[in-house]
Amino acid sequence: MAANLREGSKWTGFPVFLNTGWKAGCLFLFFLFGPLLRLSPALAQDFNPQEVALKLWEKLSSVTSLEANFVQYYYSTQVEEPVAGRGKVFIRRPDRMRWDYSSPEKQIFLIKGELLCIYFPEEKQLIKKEANYELQAGEILGLLAGNVNLLEKYEVSASPFPTNQKNVYQIRLTPREPGQYSYLLLEIDRKSYLLSTAILFEATGGKLEYHFSQFKLNHKMSDELFEVKIPADCEIIEGD
Repeated sequence: MAANLREGSKWTGFPVFLNTGWKAGCLFLFFLFGPLLRLSPALAQDFNPQEVALKLWEKLSSVTSLEANFVQYYYSTQVEEPVAGRGKVFIRRPDRMRWDYSSPEKQIFLIKGELLCIYFPEEKQLIKKEANYELQAGEILGLLAGNVNLLEKYEVSASPFPTNQKNVYQIRLTPREPGQYSYLLLEIDRKSYLLSTAILFEATGGKLEYHFSQFKLNHKMSDELFEVKIPADCEIIEGD
């Protein structure tokens, strides 16, 4: 059945995709982050950060499809421990994206053209709203889908930070226009120019961190992958 999107509806686990006012809840389990990691070999800064950003964008905007595993951490100023989730992301350019969260609870985040769906299988609840340009051109979505020219949207500089990765570039992206995030730190594989780490720093003090692995590029992805199958008794919440 359909219902209007109401205050207090269950929005869980997607702080990066939605406005900061949306409610976050049970998608993530809490646990302590690992120990301090050693500094990256990118400390030498033997590269042009603008050229690296351009090659990252060219790589992601040239593929027809992308699949990867991800681990996500959200560090809030309100709690000591980060909240975490993991799963797989599927992208079929130009306008299809699916995030399958496998733990701690199965949930699906889907963009299909101008439609956004978030599905909670265990609760039999589907939330539908418009996937506007602002959402699709947001930091992590626009970056992974290759929909945003990084040199046009950001000031780019070299910026080493602690990591356990080898043979990576590390750059800082500072938005040219003010928004939810003050700046981003990216870690990019030197050989493939694929994104291995993205850390997004909120203006309010929070931090969102992604780690990507096991990329598969230019594989055929069916239309069915970008559909959400729901039971007959699923509650459907329509949003603006």
